[in-house]
Amino acid sequence: MPKGIEGGTLHGVSLSPFVRKIPVWREEGWTLPDSSVICADLGRRVPSPSLYPSDARDFATSLFGEEYADTRLVESETPVFFQRIVRERVFKERADEEIVWHHLEEVLPPVLDQMEALFTGRDRANPADLPIGNLVVWSPFVNLDHAGFELDASSWPGVASFLETLGAHPALKGLVEEERAALGTL
Repeated sequence: MPKGIEGGTLHGVSLSPFVRKIPVWREEGWTLPDSSVICADLGRRVPSPSLYPSDARDFATSLFGEEYADTRLVESETPVFFQRIVRERVFKERADEEIVWHHLEEVLPPVLDQMEALFTGRDRANPADLPIGNLVVWSPFVNLDHAGFELDASSWPGVASFLETLGAHPALKGLVEEERAALGTL
């Protein structure tokens, strides 16, 4: 629960009108689907530390990163995570490795090429702060890591540097370690 917010609960698919859009925030009879909207709401109610940069261009860049991650990146990553983590570990079924191969070899590389061009050379990975635009780009790569994907740093050095910088942040590193431990119990 975010500091300063009491009584809210995150829900999943059952409360979302978008079916595949999760999480859903519910608080005192009020329901709010979509992670971007939830973060914007929480950012208004708990303004410090800020999820969004104060500079107008940095703010717009952060929003673009959020939108890009929520669409292109998640669309390319989710099938891999679903097959290797959800299907194998939760449902105890064999992963469809053709789906995994297709996404890792055909769908994800053009996305990584776009990210290399769009996001590198900019000060997006300042470890002193964690704007939403950085977090939402970093998070799907954590899922890919859990699913056994290793980024080729020689092909996408800017993306690799970004991920390494954010992954070294103490708060994020601890979360990933907790996730790994939880996934290890499945």
